[in-house]
Amino acid sequence: MFECPECDARGCPECGGRGDYEVGVPIEEFVTYDVWQTIQYARLYEKGLPPVAGGALDQAAVFVDACLFIWSEQAYWRNKLGILHW
Repeated sequence: MFECPECDARGCPECGGRGDYEVGVPIEEFVTYDVWQTIQYARLYEKGLPPVAGGALDQAAVFVDACLFIWSEQAYWRNKLGILHW
């Protein structure tokens, strides 16, 4: 939240009478589907499944999503429990 520069936080039509602005950009506006895909392929490559024919690109989307979910959960619980190796 930022004070409205027009009214010095007193409230005006520019800020809707609240005196402040909430600044935020939905993640979808600057991270596209292609960027998310690339991040997912990088995570799969790290686990030994490269984004090539016969690798990640030939896997069913549901399988890829399941792998990413499982690995995220495993990492979360390893971290929470203080386990270095699974």
